[in-house]
Amino acid sequence: MPAALTFFKYERVIQVDAPQTEVTIQDLLNQIRDYEAELINLDYGHIANAYGKQPLGGGAYVGITLELINNWRIAFEARPGPETVVCTVSGGNLVAINDYNNNPIKPTAFTQVVIAQSSSPTIIKADTDYGMLFLLESLRGRGGSGMIGSIFYWNPTSGSDANDGTTPDKAVASFAKAQSLATDGGHDVIFALATTSSGVVTVSETINITVPTLKLRGPGYTFQFVPSSSGSDTITISADSVELSGFYIKTAAGGTDNGIKVYNASGTVDNVLIKNCWINSTTGNGIDIANASRTIIETCAIEDCGGNGINMGDNTALTKVSTCIISGCGEDGVNIEGSNIHDNIFENNLIYNNSGYGIDIGSGILRTGVRLHHTFSGNGSGATRDLGTGTFIETQAGGASPSEIADAVWDEVISGHLTAGTAGRMLRDAKTKATLASLR
Repeated sequence: MPAALTFFKYERVIQVDAPQTEVTIQDLLNQIRDYEAELINLDYGHIANAYGKQPLGGGAYVGITLELINNWRIAFEARPGPETVVCTVSGGNLVAINDYNNNPIKPTAFTQVVIAQSSSPTIIKADTDYGMLFLLESLRGRGGSGMIGSIFYWNPTSGSDANDGTTPDKAVASFAKAQSLATDGGHDVIFALATTSSGVVTVSETINITVPTLKLRGPGYTFQFVPSSSGSDTITISADSVELSGFYIKTAAGGTDNGIKVYNASGTVDNVLIKNCWINSTTGNGIDIANASRTIIETCAIEDCGGNGINMGDNTALTKVSTCIISGCGEDGVNIEGSNIHDNIFENNLIYNNSGYGIDIGSGILRTGVRLHHTFSGNGSGATRDLGTGTFIETQAGGASPSEIADAVWDEVISGHLTAGTAGRMLRDAKTKATLASLR
């Protein structure tokens, strides 16, 4: 049974509530990740990094190390005394980087905390390459799960599906084979390799990611999805907690296909991360989301799509779109329309030159937030349209241009209020006389 924990956000303390006297590292990690993923905490900062659980063979695994950062600490709830209660943190290693001499424990009255650090499995050295990859994965920061299972390699150019995919030299040739090696809920990683002499790999297949917690990592523009025929979305994500990053994505000509589709007809897709992707010239929407909760889209470029840059349909909730460029799309930069759509957030995006609105919020959409210095420019129908309820739209970065300000001043003082005898003319004359009098 999970420990009862209370998070004190402003004190940066995770309290193990009385009368409990023990908590495990795994339990702390699980509840920290759940807390970080809550919408109200998305902009508050990362609490902890986690390392470990690499397989060492013979059923042994590297133990978990939980590293508290940003001055977060663990505290056991104070006891009334006078006896001191011994409390234990077990099941791994607990460390911290903070202003309290890197002590991960906050002292409380009448408690004595013992950290039962792990022993032998944590000092067995894992494969050097694996250890480095694990470290890089663990340092990916906010949005990443902080956990890593097995690593597999996919090389469409020189791989073979007869291989086991465990090293670059043993990479598999198809995504279907690579995905079949992954375990549901195992936080496994598939690295897509670009190893041609030209430096660019083009994959003509469309893929459907169906394994929960799978992470698909690409090298960026050099790994391109360009389907050879229309009729299917290029990448479909239909499983929970999938991470997709580092790809150039198009669709085939002649259809109305989406670059990335987040959708599962049989239920809600939760906690998908799409990051560092360039989605270009799709015949349908750049990214299409429906039946999905807690999707995060970060640092993506979505350009020249035939439909909307991002389309949010039925049952889309708690989505966060941040630091993206959305431009040149045939319809809206972002379109939000359908039933049961609520609590979606946009932050720091550049949205320009789309044929429709920059962001179009449909009727019945609840609590959309457009905040933190958006820039809208040149969108055919305007920056935003809001037909929703409880919408917050912050003033765009830059505000009015100098020419717009000058035109408004000219109209107010000279061009407007010209009809003799009208209240407007009398008001203008009174203002002019007052101004002249003040200059004498």
